[in-house]
Amino acid sequence: MNVVWMRTENGKTVVEDLEIPSSKEVRGFETPIVPVAGAIFRTQQPEVDMGFHNAPRRQIVLPLQGEVEIETGEGETRLIRPGMALLADDLQGQGHKSRFRPDDATTLFLLLPDDLDPSQWRT
Repeated sequence: MNVVWMRTENGKTVVEDLEIPSSKEVRGFETPIVPVAGAIFRTQQPEVDMGFHNAPRRQIVLPLQGEVEIETGEGETRLIRPGMALLADDLQGQGHKSRFRPDDATTLFLLLPDDLDPSQWRT
């Protein structure tokens, strides 16, 4: 599964495409497990413009209904739609802007443990 990794590099938020291994269910073959520390379902998005901000924690953001657009300080934007995933990992530095559309979009946040190394999914 393709994941957009939003992380901090030299004090700035950058994005990189990753590929989390996945497979179809096949007898005798197990799909790799990504550990999570919790989950949050959000059905109402913030009404305020948060400007540039950091991710509050390491989390995978999955739009279930609606979409989220992220923007880095360098002006790079990515649109994350249902069926796509964003790994929000820019906990320090300049941060990013995020816009959820529509206001009643449904989003799932999978909270990740601190010791997970996303670089293992580089293609």
